[in-house]
Amino acid sequence: MSHRPEYVGYIAMSLDGFIATPDGGVDWLNPFNAAIASDGGDGGYGDFITEIDALMVGHATYVQVLGWGWPYEARPAYVLTHRHDFKGDHIAAAGPVEDLKAAIEAADHRRIWIMGGGQTQRAAMDAGMFDRISIFLMPTLLGRGLPCFAPGAQHNLSLTASHPMPGGIMKLDYTFKD
Repeated sequence: MSHRPEYVGYIAMSLDGFIATPDGGVDWLNPFNAAIASDGGDGGYGDFITEIDALMVGHATYVQVLGWGWPYEARPAYVLTHRHDFKGDHIAAAGPVEDLKAAIEAADHRRIWIMGGGQTQRAAMDAGMFDRISIFLMPTLLGRGLPCFAPGAQHNLSLTASHPMPGGIMKLDYTFKD
């Protein structure tokens, strides 16, 4: 029996809206990760990931994460790509956003983490898949890089919580209005 799962985001971005350097690097996050860990915490990641059944992930992010070793245990990935024949470890389905949405909902997942770059975030938003998102606003200006959200239609959100964290980080929680 299929139902609509909850689609959530959990992402870090610079104050000027970038999630990675122009080459896709995320090492700029290391001092902030250290600041969050300085009090023995994980910024809420442990609680967050416990509730996740599967991930919808962009192709480039999937490849990058595999290079680090799949840290999501048995959670399957639904990889956003133009290639319907894309196969790999941990992949439940691959293809365009509407195909992934149908596959996710048919698999009867409860909560899906939408994970990836600006194109993935935009595709999910425009497909009406986001319910809520947590953005970790990092106190740095990268100046250039890969944006958190690709250009597209306006989407309105409601701020549900804000939490200051070590290192000057601000966690902002939003729900999507539309």
